[in-house]
Amino acid sequence: MTKPASKPDFDQYAIMAAKFSRDALLVTDIHDKVVWLNEGFEKLTGFTLKEMLGRPPGDFLRGDLTESDAIQKIDDCITNRRPVDIEVQYRRKDNTPFWMESRITPVFDKDGGHTHFMSSSRDVTARRALEKATKEATDNEQLRQQERRLLSQVSEWLYSAKSLEELLQVISKSLETLMPEAEGQLYIYSDTRDTLDLSIQWGGADTAQDHIEPDDCWALRRGRAYAFGMRPIEFPCGHSHSVEDDSPYFCVPITAHGQTNGLLHLNFGAFAPDRSQREKFKYFLDQRWELALLCAEQISLAIANVQLRQELLDQSVRDPLTNLWNRRWFLEAAQQQLTRAKTSKEPCSLISVDVDNFKKFNDLHGHDAGDLVLRALGARMIEFFTNTCAPCRLGGEEFIVLCSGMTEAETAEISEQFRQQVMEITIKYSGADLPPITVSAGVAATPDGTTDLESLVKAADLALYEAKRLGRNQVVTQSQMGLQSKTRSAPRPA
Repeated sequence: MTKPASKPDFDQYAIMAAKFSRDALLVTDIHDKVVWLNEGFEKLTGFTLKEMLGRPPGDFLRGDLTESDAIQKIDDCITNRRPVDIEVQYRRKDNTPFWMESRITPVFDKDGGHTHFMSSSRDVTARRALEKATKEATDNEQLRQQERRLLSQVSEWLYSAKSLEELLQVISKSLETLMPEAEGQLYIYSDTRDTLDLSIQWGGADTAQDHIEPDDCWALRRGRAYAFGMRPIEFPCGHSHSVEDDSPYFCVPITAHGQTNGLLHLNFGAFAPDRSQREKFKYFLDQRWELALLCAEQISLAIANVQLRQELLDQSVRDPLTNLWNRRWFLEAAQQQLTRAKTSKEPCSLISVDVDNFKKFNDLHGHDAGDLVLRALGARMIEFFTNTCAPCRLGGEEFIVLCSGMTEAETAEISEQFRQQVMEITIKYSGADLPPITVSAGVAATPDGTTDLESLVKAADLALYEAKRLGRNQVVTQSQMGLQSKTRSAPRPA
């Protein structure tokens, strides 16, 4: 007969299961002193029972990133004898950090007396790293989406700017919003293209050079964008750094239609972290590098667009022969000035200018020589009339100067100075000097409240006609003729 099986020793099985469990098991007494640990705990941490026996586990394991709330939960568990689930950063015996998910449970005897605490733990470092990487990827994608939305808005604003001044304001505000960590400057080539002039700066930058030479920048010398502070071999630009300064920065040429028009400079010195964060900062700079290239591309096209628009506008309001303002510009600007004068009670005056005997000059020397005279007179007008006076060519030998904030007497004085300077002009044609030229001028100014442009122009024309009648090469004012602002029409004299 088969003998009945003996009653299993469940306590022995429990001890064997705890000993060989893959989880890290640790038993402490009611004072949080280690009394036992299994092989799983020893493999996970590197500490043996002999090393930890009779001491609090926190003396060995607690890591630098252990959160204060996790420590508080452990203390509450010990004090109140209640189970707790936590994730804590620990350190192994070799000092390497790792994350452990633990459940700490108070143990009671059959009489209900509290005897020990048992913790069951497993390594969750890999899972935490995956969660962190996933969160960072999600955050980065959200940031990229936000940047793309902002770039779309920036692009719309850039291409809506009507002037370079408006465009510079848009660039400053946009880049300060897109990259708040950077101080920035935008340089644009001067007309002579031997220097780049500081057009605008943002982000707290106030020590930038007003002018830089192309050879001072590696990006301009090499013909492509340059990032300092991201490569093993690199050299600072002369326009940006002192010898001691190693702040990372970007220099990105502003190029459109094959021509470099300027330079975008972004400095991240104020945002540079300590050495422990270098890798994270490098990743950040890589992201900003891509964004800076996209911004520079949009800025390049926007600047080219504004410049083309300005060129077309200039062509529509500039006289092609003399480069003076034309009739279209004069009529609009003069009416605006008269309207402002009515509000401000400031005077507005006109100088009507005509080349003396120009028809005879053309008949004698030819139209090419006549064009040389008109160009020379236009150049002298641009040189002489500055600030508050705008010289215009209405057609043929007819010129007019719009003066703001000047009385009739003041306008007559500068008209006389200009008349005298014209007599000093020397013009060569076919290897010989052309005869000296002279001009006659008529001056008219607004009384308080006058906004009638037609009357003002007629008054200046009549004063000019009187100067011609009196023998030419002189200045006559409206007051000298005893004219009022509203006069009859008079033909423009030859």
